[in-house]
Amino acid sequence: MKFTRMRAAQTIAGAAASPWLFAKAAAQATTIRVAMPPIEPACLVYYAKENGYFDKAGLDVDITQNPSTPAIVSATAAGTYDIAYATISTLAVAHVKGLPFVIIAADGGIIPGRMAGAIMVPLNSPIKTAKDLEGKTFGAAGLNTIAEYAPRAWIDKHGGDSTTVKFIEIPFPEAPGALATGRIDATYLVEPFITIVTKRNIGKILATGDDAIAPRFLATVWYTTSQYAKAHPDNVTRFASAISEAARWANANPSSVVPLLSKYLKADPAIVAAAARPYYFERLVTAEMQPWINVTAKYAKFTVFPASELVYTAGR
Repeated sequence: MKFTRMRAAQTIAGAAASPWLFAKAAAQATTIRVAMPPIEPACLVYYAKENGYFDKAGLDVDITQNPSTPAIVSATAAGTYDIAYATISTLAVAHVKGLPFVIIAADGGIIPGRMAGAIMVPLNSPIKTAKDLEGKTFGAAGLNTIAEYAPRAWIDKHGGDSTTVKFIEIPFPEAPGALATGRIDATYLVEPFITIVTKRNIGKILATGDDAIAPRFLATVWYTTSQYAKAHPDNVTRFASAISEAARWANANPSSVVPLLSKYLKADPAIVAAAARPYYFERLVTAEMQPWINVTAKYAKFTVFPASELVYTAGR
């Protein structure tokens, strides 16, 4: 018994002498289950994890990759995941359907001179204009998401009719193969898939599509259910803080993300290094969310609502 007490005293003394160790141990007690598609814009969670921002926030984040946006949405609604990544368009559609999702942190978006996604066609495709896409089959990572609505907006703005285009759901990892085999005539991709398609001579960029929305806008975010946010407000606040810190780091250190992307996306380092880096918004601003809600409302056929309705506020 004497030995046990001595060991206990030594342990307590050690913890007192090393508060960082004590804080780290305490941080590991709070686990959050997070889901994301295997694409670069969603990798802020890995940057936060690798740089210790989650540890500092007192969070142990369990990250799951899922290539299907609809599957992530369903699983998050069911409580399988606590927090997940999505486009604002996905959440806008869910909102008007009454699903209790709230946005808690910003992710990627568009600023002048920075590309986030691109409409791509096969290398030898005769498609050169928006009108050329009429009657064609278009692969989208998720229907009723940015992968469908950005191309629709671009087609309609530049002289085509997007109602004649057949959109089918094809997850990002499957799109390069579908493009190469002729299963689809065009697709909307993000990194690292834009560079994969380009470097492997599978396809080429037709347009970004961003000009059809706004010069600057937030496109992707992190969200949870209102039930989870009400039950775990501290977790939500700490997660958002860590993600914001990761966004600042990623914007300031574009070359440092390459090994992390290669590790977690299992991508060729040369491909990752050659890819354009997304721009991460460091905080939520409703005015920067509104352009995507407006575009989504047009194509999903619902009445525009203010972006503030989607943003989590304490006690809501």
